[in-house]
Amino acid sequence: MTKRAVIHVENTENLVEFAEFLVSSGWTLLSANKTEEILRKQKIPVTKENALSESNMFLADTSNLIRKMMMSKYHDEDEEYITRSDSEENNIYIVCMNVLPAINTSIVSKQFDNNLCPNNFFVTTVLRNAFRNYENLLILTDPADYKEAMIQLRTNSISKDFRIYLAGKALNLVSAFDAGLSASILQSPSFDEKFMNYLMIPFKRELQLRSGINAHQSAYLYKAPSEAGSVGNFLQTIGKDLSYALVNDISFAWGQINTLFSLLKNQPTVKSTNSDGYEFTTQFTPLSGTVFSLAVKFGTILGAAHATNVLDSFKSTYTYDSISTTDTVFACSAVINGEAAEEIVKGNFAAIVAPSFTPEAKQILSQNKKTKLVPSSKVTNINLEGRYINGGLLVQTKDTTLFTQWKVKTKNRPSQLQTDEMVFGMLLVMGARSYSSVLLKNNSICGIAQGCTSAKRAIDGVWFEALKYTERASGLPGDDFRLNHDIDKSNLGEVLVCDAAIPFTDSTKLLIDSGVKAILQTGGTPSDDEFIDYCNEHGVVMVFTGMTHLSF
Repeated sequence: MTKRAVIHVENTENLVEFAEFLVSSGWTLLSANKTEEILRKQKIPVTKENALSESNMFLADTSNLIRKMMMSKYHDEDEEYITRSDSEENNIYIVCMNVLPAINTSIVSKQFDNNLCPNNFFVTTVLRNAFRNYENLLILTDPADYKEAMIQLRTNSISKDFRIYLAGKALNLVSAFDAGLSASILQSPSFDEKFMNYLMIPFKRELQLRSGINAHQSAYLYKAPSEAGSVGNFLQTIGKDLSYALVNDISFAWGQINTLFSLLKNQPTVKSTNSDGYEFTTQFTPLSGTVFSLAVKFGTILGAAHATNVLDSFKSTYTYDSISTTDTVFACSAVINGEAAEEIVKGNFAAIVAPSFTPEAKQILSQNKKTKLVPSSKVTNINLEGRYINGGLLVQTKDTTLFTQWKVKTKNRPSQLQTDEMVFGMLLVMGARSYSSVLLKNNSICGIAQGCTSAKRAIDGVWFEALKYTERASGLPGDDFRLNHDIDKSNLGEVLVCDAAIPFTDSTKLLIDSGVKAILQTGGTPSDDEFIDYCNEHGVVMVFTGMTHLSF
């Protein structure tokens, strides 16, 4: 008795092995297009099925194939494959089909061309109808299931649970394909629907992680369709020795590097106003030839800097906290070379993220087997961020607008050097957990406070952190830190930036008294006037942006 299997796949993994098994077991294979070509090249007998041809758009062919699948039955008692009638057409018992869900935001043009419906749309139509006859059809959409299918077919013992499981996976694929297609339409330039009625983006399960944040938690990595980001570049090179926390830090660090680079590579400007009401334009120095670097651990920035080369940028990054490199992710905007690698390898980093690594750098960094090298040259185009909550999902657009205005509140304006460093600081606190503040000197961090409960505590924290940094710089080891009041506090840092409004407090005075010459903040507290007067008295420039950059 003839047994037929429909095979039409875009994911060709394990295809040949499965097809060879079916043919050797007496099955007739129905296929077309790329799948048919692959099978014929492997000398596997195959029958062309017009309904599977992407160039054949006649619905009658698809309907005919679906009718045959729906009519196929097997004997309930011994589950041997038989036809319900004498027709040789009603003997399709395996449907092996899949598609690759994707998002293509250029799919809809202003003219609404004829490419709205993709050629492979019929695949999901067939799968959706096959689901209706799941008790009689073996619906295979995931190559990972071929092995178990061969075992059960060989022993003639296909379980009902296995059929239901495969049918569920088929519907999962259909929904993912439809979600990708709908997102392509709604999020295209024609509509720009950021928040769809049903938030459905077909993320695909890609990699099982070693653990969640804690060892007793399990975790998987899901990848957005047609997106690379940091995810797409390290999946094939790192393997499975990853934890949830490490993946999160890699993604966060690389996202921050790209934000820094993309917003400062050109010469941004912002409309500004003097304290006397005079309007002008503030220009920031373009930093297209600058190397940015960042150190991250558990989603917390440990250090950041920019310089003219990789080595100096790396060294400046760890001026602030040179003792916390264990399990830290270091990210850099430039190719890691051998000179920089000689210094980087001295730290016990969990991962190094950069556009690429020179052969010499790879050889040097390979000395530490625990350090993952992550080449990552692309970022995601999905402009949303979200967080699971109890019973739902919070979603918002990403914070990508740096400034809309600058209001210089003091008598003096910031210098160009101060302006550029203030922008660098704001870019850092944009990505830090709020409330946060950063103290900078020579384009590197010398104090940072993150995840505070208020802006006041963020300022208290950055003062405390700056003192710790100064003590370490004075030669005191970290374990002996004790806020030694004999250390020089005259130049802890020069530029103070906060992601919210800074209140005028004792810590603010201490920071100004210890060297702060420029402050960038949101503004809008009851103590603003007193704060401005204090800054004018001490020759400090202060700028209000009127825009918060809070995140969590």
